[in-house]
Amino acid sequence: MQKGLALMFPAVLFGFLVATQWATLALPGSQDVGIRYIDPLSGTVTRLQEEQTSLKAQLTDIRAKLDDLQRTAAAQSGAVRDLQVRIEDLKATAGLTEARGEGVVVTVDTVRAPGAKEQERGVCLAPDLTDIVNAAWRGGARAVAVNDERLVVSSSVYCVGATIVVNGTIVSAPFAVSAVGPPATILGVIDDPTQLRDLKRRRDQLAIDLRVTRSPLLTLPPYTGPLSARSAKPE
Repeated sequence: MQKGLALMFPAVLFGFLVATQWATLALPGSQDVGIRYIDPLSGTVTRLQEEQTSLKAQLTDIRAKLDDLQRTAAAQSGAVRDLQVRIEDLKATAGLTEARGEGVVVTVDTVRAPGAKEQERGVCLAPDLTDIVNAAWRGGARAVAVNDERLVVSSSVYCVGATIVVNGTIVSAPFAVSAVGPPATILGVIDDPTQLRDLKRRRDQLAIDLRVTRSPLLTLPPYTGPLSARSAKPE
């Protein structure tokens, strides 16, 4: 009898603990572990993105004021005027001014069609965007942007999960790579069978949507991110 009571007590205690845990999980406001971790991280990403957008706007405003001061000084001195022309040329080369002209737009997006491969949906497209950008440069493009983010020497395109980050800014699908330059040459590189092989394979398998269009006039915004200058010297 004592042995039976000794075994019954742990059994009852175990049953009570299981019932309590089940009641807790069944509460309307309960969340699983993954969501409890994801929610604060998502809020942090949103907050940092808003802060970065504000800082980039401030940087753009400061650069505009600096340009006004330089133009005012150039109007008062011939030597300064020549220097200002040189500065404007360098800024255009560095991607710090708006770029306009004919070119090519390559649009990439994931596919939700029934024929698409399930394992290839929602994958990181950053390597594909980088390949398209490099193809555009090889085709003679003088300015390239991904969505509204202008690419310069210091630019980066990478993934956080399936999210694309360009110049530290989150961009959303569909992704449009716009290249200002000679359309025929750029299209020649993109259409080359030896170029963008993996991208074209997945397009043929209906795993992604890939469209290439020629545009008579493109307008690409200037680069608005920070610049890193290690050293400088007069020529």
